[in-house]
Amino acid sequence: MSHLLLIDTAVNAASVALTSDKKILAQKENTRQNDHAAWLHPAIQSLFEETGISIGQLDAVGVTAGPGSYTGLRVGMAAAKGFCFAQNIPLISISTLQLLAAGVQEEATDLIIALIDARRDEVYAGVYDRDLRPVVEEQAMILGTDSFQSWREKNHVIYTGDGAAKIERLIGIKQFPLYTAKNLMGKLAGLTYEKFQRSEFSNLAYLEPTYLKEFHQAPKDK
Repeated sequence: MSHLLLIDTAVNAASVALTSDKKILAQKENTRQNDHAAWLHPAIQSLFEETGISIGQLDAVGVTAGPGSYTGLRVGMAAAKGFCFAQNIPLISISTLQLLAAGVQEEATDLIIALIDARRDEVYAGVYDRDLRPVVEEQAMILGTDSFQSWREKNHVIYTGDGAAKIERLIGIKQFPLYTAKNLMGKLAGLTYEKFQRSEFSNLAYLEPTYLKEFHQAPKDK
């Protein structure tokens, strides 16, 4: 039996959980994106208290590595690395886009296109087959009416993630079904445990969040 700590602060809602193998023992969620940094460690402490599991019993930490919110990714990655360094346990990273795709895997027949809102008409995009294998490299892109056209013409496509609303606006949903993944922590538990069993660990010293594009901060008014 393996005890895993899961951390997901990549998008609007942050979640943490403690698992036994891939079974969730306890989890917490925060929907206030600007509050993720202050919320994270008290939430994790609550998990330990609720389950009776101590930090010394952890076997690994799983974290969503991006893409997503710049601040959220840094907060989650720093916390995950801190636990791993302190306890000398492995770190497991999961793509945020693959996690979104996993949320609708059971409904997929051909392709899943996971989209994270990156403001304006931009998204972070990942295209996966029904077995969650990447079809193309994850990328930041500007959506247009012809986006993903070649896949739309040949496949049944499911769109998921908070960026899917932009696809709805551009091409409609009558022909192209849209789904919103729910209870992603359960999927994160499964993906993390599978990697743990295969010993697919990330390099603790060199792993960085997957940003996909450079951070540009708007200038402050004088």
